[in-house]
Amino acid sequence: MEYLVYASQAAVPPTAEDLSALLSYSRLRNLQEGITGMLIYRFVPEAGRGTFMQLLEGPRPELDAVWQRISADRRHHSIVVIEEGTAPERIFPDWSMGFRDVEEAALSGIEGFADLGSDAFWDRVNFRVPTGGLRLLRSFYEPV
Repeated sequence: MEYLVYASQAAVPPTAEDLSALLSYSRLRNLQEGITGMLIYRFVPEAGRGTFMQLLEGPRPELDAVWQRISADRRHHSIVVIEEGTAPERIFPDWSMGFRDVEEAALSGIEGFADLGSDAFWDRVNFRVPTGGLRLLRSFYEPV
């Protein structure tokens, strides 16, 4: 199973509705293409900017196709690939998105929303797959 971890800056901080639409669209496309993973969005009010970090995993041809779309998406910039590799099995068997520094109360009713601060979420993660990207995703979410 191939995987890729990247980070990027939001061109314009998305609204809760924007993030909800992104979640719905991404879950459908990922299901169709056999891609799983996790997207974290973090808004820093003091800086007035938002940052995305995502781990994607799946078969190489499908992962490459998704990556081409993500790379060309004008909703973000300063895209940096942090880690790429091969894992013996999926790290995230189900697509989930985590959100931080946005109205979590408004998002918590959306199917697929995951509270990354909860032990219940991290209990579902496959930590048997060794990857620095997974540790980085978790540290990215931790409060500063």
